[in-house]
Amino acid sequence: MTLFSILSSPRRPDLRAVAEAFASESGSIGAVLFTSDGTELRVGAAYPPAPDIESEIHIALGQGVSGQVARNGSAMLVSDDRPRTTAYRQLLGIEDGGGVARLCLPARGIDGDILGVVSLHRYVERPYDEADLVAFQPYADLLGIRLQARHLLDAVDTHHNERERLIAAAVSAQEAERRRIASDLHDGVTTALASMSFQLNAAELSISRAEADPCEEARWALGTARSQIEVARTLGDLAYNQTRAAITGLHSLVLDDLGLAAAIESLAETTPGVSVDVQCDPATEFTDVPEHAAASLYRIAQETLSNAVRHAQATRIALSLRRKGSTVVLTA
Repeated sequence: MTLFSILSSPRRPDLRAVAEAFASESGSIGAVLFTSDGTELRVGAAYPPAPDIESEIHIALGQGVSGQVARNGSAMLVSDDRPRTTAYRQLLGIEDGGGVARLCLPARGIDGDILGVVSLHRYVERPYDEADLVAFQPYADLLGIRLQARHLLDAVDTHHNERERLIAAAVSAQEAERRRIASDLHDGVTTALASMSFQLNAAELSISRAEADPCEEARWALGTARSQIEVARTLGDLAYNQTRAAITGLHSLVLDDLGLAAAIESLAETTPGVSVDVQCDPATEFTDVPEHAAASLYRIAQETLSNAVRHAQATRIALSLRRKGSTVVLTA
């Protein structure tokens, strides 16, 4: 591929291939692509490749030929450059006592920011001239734009990943709090209500035994007490059922134990006042869904059914949970 075709491709450019194309089309014995972080240059790729050496080279802005180009933003022609750093000399293929001709070009972004430096080198017998500078500076700038685009895409990816991490953390924290409250209700309120029911049963049994008293006034008082116990039992049963419903609404044990598909099916079966037709892919399709995503999908389904009943007075709802590639689709 030509240098232009590589740099103009919509795909992320392979910097190693770009370095090789720069060297080939400029008649150079080698090329080094430096990337800049605003404080120093690092080797992004080199041709011929030298991975063991590339990682050792860090050039401060303003230091050496490449550093000056990165700081000033102006290309430089050097007819006989003799770097002092051993690793740098090895990267450029310079033998002891020798030098190379160099052409260093700034890789500029859209706003003129220096995103990197293209360093071309060849034997001193064939130095670069202004024609080479004019011919290859546009390619260097095109590389700068591609580097800038890569930085922006990396920033977007970082932002997206951080956003996903924060969402996951928030949902997980919310579900943990729901789980704690549900557990407290189960261990506290429902246990107390169940104990109250036992006590009421015991009281009713005692009344039944006491009603054998022939005294009419006593029997009347005991009858009144029995009626009050029945009312208390009815209220206790109501409170117990409402608490159980609140626990289920706060956190789905089915979701924890059996997974997303089973939780959606259970939700459909237990939603009062409506008939729900559920179409789910096999449960194995959702085993890799992250916990926070499964919890969010369950909450969405829960709220959807609740709103359909409360606001639309729906009597029949179709609910679908499907897996399409890496995406889970919930529709109602």
